[in-house]
Amino acid sequence: MYLIFYLLSSFPALAFNFGLGNVPVRYLALPLLAFFSKIKKNDLLLLCCSVVHFFYCLIVAEIRPFAIIDFSYILSFIYILLGVGVVRKNPHLFRLFVICFWWFNIIYALYQGLVLMLGGSQSWVLMHENTHDLSYTIPVVELFPFLYRVTGLFIESAPFVIYLMITHLAFSILGVSKWLRWINLSFVFLAGAKVGYVFLLLLVVSYLVTRLGFKLLKFMVAGILMLLIFAPVLLNLIVEANSFGSLWVRLSSFYNLFFGFSSSVFGLLFGYGFVSSAQLISGDFEGPMRGIDFFSTYIYANGVLGSLFLLLPLVFWFFCNAHSLTLEQKNLSSLIIFLALLTMGSLLNFQYAYYLFVIAFAADNHERVQVRFEEVG
Repeated sequence: MYLIFYLLSSFPALAFNFGLGNVPVRYLALPLLAFFSKIKKNDLLLLCCSVVHFFYCLIVAEIRPFAIIDFSYILSFIYILLGVGVVRKNPHLFRLFVICFWWFNIIYALYQGLVLMLGGSQSWVLMHENTHDLSYTIPVVELFPFLYRVTGLFIESAPFVIYLMITHLAFSILGVSKWLRWINLSFVFLAGAKVGYVFLLLLVVSYLVTRLGFKLLKFMVAGILMLLIFAPVLLNLIVEANSFGSLWVRLSSFYNLFFGFSSSVFGLLFGYGFVSSAQLISGDFEGPMRGIDFFSTYIYANGVLGSLFLLLPLVFWFFCNAHSLTLEQKNLSSLIIFLALLTMGSLLNFQYAYYLFVIAFAADNHERVQVRFEEVG
């Protein structure tokens, strides 16, 4: 059963379409895992996330429009709950999954790059996914046109790089070879996503902050505030540079959406409802254009009070399990989540489930080490 769970989880870009939207293939493992998981008391907070989301949809249905994505969030938290239980039940198998899944992604990314450099068909390198529009093609890297923005087993280079960033944290927790860590960071650079370049730059900053004994989270909060204040200046600089067009689109939509958030008191408090990826592409939805950052996809959809209400159990679960991380790992974790939420705001993405699996593994590994020390003592 564990193998089925990990096998289905290894194809995050494959989904079934039942006419109402895409259902990731990993959710097919849910009926099989109910009796093959080790659930701790604090893991019930993840079940609370699912239950709370269900009732929130009903309570504010007259204010915040219901969307099919709401069902996806309910299923997603159930998947995370059972997945965390699988990790706790058999941590050695999860360690094996982390390393094997990473190798599969690296080898596939190398295959993608080689095929495209030799002029091969785009269809040969997109066999792993069916969630994109048929016209989608893997673009070249802007700064290095001889390279391609490979996707690994994910849908685009940015999600692939975010996965590699989380794997950098996982490698630190698992204590793998430094060679694997350097290869991983090399692919963060070679994949060509701008979030990867920012990550590598801030990784040095995170290292220095850790050596000084500070927590990076405070700097992350200050960074968000600075981004809001200086967004117009950054937009002008991007326009004058005549480059990084995708960054301009994201920053511009984020800036405009943020300052239009309070146009309705009920919308500010309880949100304006979710918009699917298909609707974003087609523009078939009411209201201003939304970005793909966390504010645009989640907070704008659920409102300030709604988002706090929905995410509180998840936050509690995280702090119950993240205490075992070292300061360096906590700072790395803050950096990864900060960049991920700015780049890929939908919590439905597999990367966020994978991140929580890593945190659960770290917590259990810490407890096992403590038990061994107590037995020796």
